[in-house]
Amino acid sequence: MSYNEEHIFQLILEKLSGDISDEDNQYLEQAAREDPNVRRCLEELEGARDVAGPDFMNDLHNERAWSSVLSLLHADQEKKPNLTLVTADDTPVVNMQDPSSMPNGRNRWWLAAAVTLLLIAAGGYWLLRDRSAIPHNAIAINTGDIPVWGDMKLLLDNGDTIRLSGQAGADINTKEALLHPGAGLLSFTAGKQRKGWNTLFVPTGKDYKVVLSDGSTVHLNAFSRLRFPFSFDGKTREVYLEGEAYFDIAANASQPFIVHTAQTSVRVLGTAFNVNAYADSMVVTSLVQGSVMTKVEEDEGVVLKPGTESIYRKGYSQQTGIFDEAITLAWRKGEYVYYNKPLGTLDAILFHWYGKQLSFEDPLLANKMLTGVIERNQPVTDFLESLDKTSGITYRITDDKIYLRSK
Repeated sequence: MSYNEEHIFQLILEKLSGDISDEDNQYLEQAAREDPNVRRCLEELEGARDVAGPDFMNDLHNERAWSSVLSLLHADQEKKPNLTLVTADDTPVVNMQDPSSMPNGRNRWWLAAAVTLLLIAAGGYWLLRDRSAIPHNAIAINTGDIPVWGDMKLLLDNGDTIRLSGQAGADINTKEALLHPGAGLLSFTAGKQRKGWNTLFVPTGKDYKVVLSDGSTVHLNAFSRLRFPFSFDGKTREVYLEGEAYFDIAANASQPFIVHTAQTSVRVLGTAFNVNAYADSMVVTSLVQGSVMTKVEEDEGVVLKPGTESIYRKGYSQQTGIFDEAITLAWRKGEYVYYNKPLGTLDAILFHWYGKQLSFEDPLLANKMLTGVIERNQPVTDFLESLDKTSGITYRITDDKIYLRSK
């Protein structure tokens, strides 16, 4: 079984700080039993904590260091930089190899963890460059950062991580804002130190709303994340989406709202629309009311009217067409409606909602056309039993996969 690298490392940090939930701890222990790299990373960091004593976890910027290391490891291979990590007093610590000579795949994340351990043990390094200094149009898209299981999480610009259970609770006071977690919704009151980018993570099988500082509401689907500021102080209101979300934007003609994805941007004044950007290779923007313009890089853009959508496939021009709200927006009610779709296309929704991937013992089975509804709050076996009864397809489930074959 393979595990999400960044999620595992975040769980290890939570375990070291004593802030891990029972569910996440069980998941981490299972990962350590099954994956020697996970076990080694956990053991090494626990050993470092025991040596360093109670001050080991005082630096809350460990996750920022991890993000920095990942950015370096995932850098464009063609650039082949010679990378040196430095301390706050500019003392060089470790010179990283040319990326072309670094290990690939699963061993690469262990190297990243080891480098991060050096960062922590050497005195708590800051990010190689502060997040607030990163140009707003230079977001790195990597859905691997999104937790597969657990609670919603809010990563603040200063590196702190706030766990959001999805239930109504007491206000959470941070330097940047006073958070008001509600049932399925987060609102906030911006503080004086409100600048910088925050990231809301919604894991597998859940959905969550956030009310932005201008009163706009963003409803995030499972396995999605949104980067946003606590206050829109510039000439535009800009956010970054990975995954899927429904936007209900407060009107403000003097401060246009822009939604960035990996490949497109959507510019609005005040409107309601859905953006599906789970895959970098295809982005679908569906307009419910108002008017929006969708752009790809420097093209002229496409203006949508209510009831129409823009479909962008990487390498092709945008195409427009009509859409059915009952189907496109069904996820907001916890349903996925599919009409005359190949069975193989359901793989993404089953992973986003249940954390499982489809595997076909007969590859041709993936092309079988189906119509039906998947309910997120019901066990995945309900959907699979319906396949058994209506389509003659039997199944077998493991921890992370669903195996399908014809009877």
